[in-house]
Amino acid sequence: MRNLVFIWALCMGITSAWAQGNNSTMGGDDKDIMSISERLLKVEKKTEALNVFLNLNTSYQERFDGEQEGGSFVGNHLRFEMKGLLNEKWSYRFRYRLNRPGRQQDDNFSDNIDFMLVNFQVTDRFRLTAGKKEVTPGGFEWDYNPIQVIEYSEFANEISDFHLALQAGIKINKNHELMAEVFNANNDNICTIYPEAGLERSKHPLGVAANWTGSMWGGRLQTLWTVMFKNEAKDAQSWMLALGQKLNMKKWQLYVDYYGGWQDVDRQGIVSRETGTLERNVRYHSVVAELNVQPLPHWNLFAKGMVEMASVNGNEALKNYRTSYGYQAGVQWYPDLTQDCKLSLAYIGRTVHYKSACGLNDYNTNRLELSLIYRMKVF
Repeated sequence: MRNLVFIWALCMGITSAWAQGNNSTMGGDDKDIMSISERLLKVEKKTEALNVFLNLNTSYQERFDGEQEGGSFVGNHLRFEMKGLLNEKWSYRFRYRLNRPGRQQDDNFSDNIDFMLVNFQVTDRFRLTAGKKEVTPGGFEWDYNPIQVIEYSEFANEISDFHLALQAGIKINKNHELMAEVFNANNDNICTIYPEAGLERSKHPLGVAANWTGSMWGGRLQTLWTVMFKNEAKDAQSWMLALGQKLNMKKWQLYVDYYGGWQDVDRQGIVSRETGTLERNVRYHSVVAELNVQPLPHWNLFAKGMVEMASVNGNEALKNYRTSYGYQAGVQWYPDLTQDCKLSLAYIGRTVHYKSACGLNDYNTNRLELSLIYRMKVF
């Protein structure tokens, strides 16, 4: 853990952030993207009350993992989205996943619903958000629209992030905003999440989160930090810390995120899947870094690295038993700069090392992936 914290602290001093909000609240700024209806009908759009999107990520994957080899086409993401500004006070957003069967959860909504929220701008500095939404993200990997992420870090991939929530945000000034929210810690019944675990439902299965987004040095350095507490079940709580910072220059950007999880019961599930039993007192630590470079207007080059550790307190065989190294690199081409569309060719690899005392075998995964990633603005 000390090595991970040192790496994060070193990178924090040289990194920063850029456009925030890609996947939280109202999403990114799409005003400069021409809609398909505008292009076909040649009619200028004069209102922001209704915007319709299809979020698509589909790919051909060639795997060469030893145990899993061969290639196939995969539909990774297909999400329908509507959002709009009704007036200077009210806005809304709805996003629904189309490429998987939905299941009704204990909160009485389908788990396919990512966003179903309304925003109320109370004053120039104070706003309220209510509905189903992503819990305020910390870290830039977590904040990206899922279609833009070739492969998440293991920790971020297992975050349970879309919950019914009430959020308040206050702008300290034009560059800094503080947010706080309360949300359902579990969208499902605790017995559904952890079957046969013997856990009792908490009287108040809620979570709270606090977030700071900051912009410094003329927008070249920004932060996206979150601390979160969840009351998972009776006598079972969890804490999460996410610290993201990103350096945004004219032709290159670099972000570095740190994720930490301290869980009375293994909500991420990474350790429990490997041991075959629900583990308690689990600790996760992850550092994720990604560099993007734009040598020409239609091209982007990227490289991403991840170091992640897992440990179970009170079990010597599982103490710091797992270290995972993820690595990605690729090239992306934007055929039309008026559209949020790109073709991506990437190599994705991961190597997992285990401490010998745990009895698990090291393994690695590797693949090449050719992707079409298109946030299609229909209207």
